[in-house]
Amino acid sequence: MSQGADPTAGRSKTRALYTLEAFLRTEAASGVLLFACAAAAMALANSPASLAAHNFWQGSWSRANSLMGGSRAGFVNDRLMVLFFFVAGLEIRRELYRGELAVWRRAALPVMAALGGMVAPALVYLVFAGQPPARSGWGVPMATDIAFALGVLALLGKRVPPALRVLLLALAVIDDLGAIVVLAIFYPQAGHVHPTIYGVALGLLLPPGKRADALRTHLHPWVAYGVMPAFALANAGVSIHTGSLSGQSQLVFGAVVAGLVLGKPMGVLGASWLAVRMGFAQLPRGLGWTAIAVLGLCAGVGLTMSLFVARLAFPQGDLLPAAKLGVLLGSALMGVATVVVGRKLLIPNSMGAPTADEAEASTEL
Repeated sequence: MSQGADPTAGRSKTRALYTLEAFLRTEAASGVLLFACAAAAMALANSPASLAAHNFWQGSWSRANSLMGGSRAGFVNDRLMVLFFFVAGLEIRRELYRGELAVWRRAALPVMAALGGMVAPALVYLVFAGQPPARSGWGVPMATDIAFALGVLALLGKRVPPALRVLLLALAVIDDLGAIVVLAIFYPQAGHVHPTIYGVALGLLLPPGKRADALRTHLHPWVAYGVMPAFALANAGVSIHTGSLSGQSQLVFGAVVAGLVLGKPMGVLGASWLAVRMGFAQLPRGLGWTAIAVLGLCAGVGLTMSLFVARLAFPQGDLLPAAKLGVLLGSALMGVATVVVGRKLLIPNSMGAPTADEAEASTEL
């Protein structure tokens, strides 16, 4: 160390770098747990214990405890999810303040990719949905689940350039922001959306700095390992039986799957290519179009936010189970596609920044 160097600055930088790496590791591990909980919910919903599971989630904590959300599922969906949206707001604020979205020349690509990845699935959904009752679910396939997606990328190991993980994080953050705007504007009829909007608004308005970073660091594991798995257990269970997919339900199911499987990769890859072609953005150092193609596939992995939007789009009737089943199948297909295509196209130990922190901090494109 040279004379006059400030050791405090070095420690602060190390802590900041550790925060991003820890965040990505936590999200990847949470994705595995999230998938396990979704699978467990599906298994329970189609087992002899399905009625007991339904009664558990629909049962109340106590007769007089309406503040807990009425039922156990209501407590998870309308109370615990406020914490999820609050942490999402903190992460969006961090990315805008000093992350991948802080400088336009770096933010241009994930912004354009995310916009394409939101608009295209919605349009594909509307093409497949048919009549108006089914059309209200156009927002379901728009969002990428960062935890589930990072968990899928983790299966590719050293084939994934660190810059690709950072780009996926930035894209998912913009996706979350877009989904929140959609919830606030297009699904205001559901009263339980208001606590979640308050949560994300508080996270966005909290002044950036050490306190906000510390709060995010402490709350994130609770959300990743507690709130999100609980939400999956309470909402991912769908009973599959003869005639469960017919009429409008079949249209909703097909539209959600098409939105995730076709719309997401086409939107992300197409918008990215257009942005680079027109000079709005550049590919990050170490990433080629094969990596962007894998990114488009991985962006089709949606779960938490997609299920949340589905609850608001279809509050009653048989369309909600169809939407849930579409989210689960579409996300599973895109997860498998990401792993298969990634193993074919991505080269182990490919060139790029050594760590995700350096990839985010780098000014080179």
